[in-house]
Amino acid sequence: MQPKPTLWKSIPLTFLIAILQTVISLIPGILFLKNSSHGALILNYMILYLLISDFFQLVGKNTYKKGKSIPLVIYGIKLIISAVLIYLIIQQTAIQFGIILLAYELFQMMIFSKQFYYVDSLFYSFTNAFFKGIVFNQLLTISYPFDYDFELIKPFIFSFLIVLFLTIFTQGMYSYLSRQPIFLFLGVLSLAGTYYLTIQHYLSQQLDTWKLVSFIAATIISFFLFMKTKKAKKKEFILNLFALASLVIYYIQ
Repeated sequence: MQPKPTLWKSIPLTFLIAILQTVISLIPGILFLKNSSHGALILNYMILYLLISDFFQLVGKNTYKKGKSIPLVIYGIKLIISAVLIYLIIQQTAIQFGIILLAYELFQMMIFSKQFYYVDSLFYSFTNAFFKGIVFNQLLTISYPFDYDFELIKPFIFSFLIVLFLTIFTQGMYSYLSRQPIFLFLGVLSLAGTYYLTIQHYLSQQLDTWKLVSFIAATIISFFLFMKTKKAKKKEFILNLFALASLVIYYIQ
């Protein structure tokens, strides 16, 4: 009878982490909303859609770690809610937005299946970072007509690297195939890549001194708290706080 209280106690923290992940996915785009004529129209729908998706992903990864999968009935309810929100987003924008979000639903479907060991793959790492670091922010900032320019990706390279670091590090916590050492190494490598980009921007005067110093301070404080904490969920919470703080520091005007 002991596991039940532990399960129920973990739900508030899981939901809080889902909120952080939703904000992480959108904060750069929100700070660029002034450049978009449509981002504000779908922001509430996007927040709700990603919050539901992030919560279910956290639950799905937790069941994956245990070698199980989410019951089909529960997953079906999630799909219905997501479909309604995608439809509402299309109503405010265009069919292209819906196609992108349907692609994200397929991505999530692979997470919820234990058959492919997707959470243990680098394909998951980069796909998750691509959607949360670049795609969702661009959905908020892109304007009609859809004359897409790949230069629009550049502002979100930093967010891509931060989400990549966060994804890889937390993959080690959910690894069913015991690949923790691999993800730890790759996580450190991705953080090094983030620092390389940050220093390059600073040297080229694209980044203020206070932002670089704040980013370093956030890294040191987060590392100290991460090492001091023993529970995996709290470690994940700290990593998400670090990612959010880093994005706010970098993108705030």
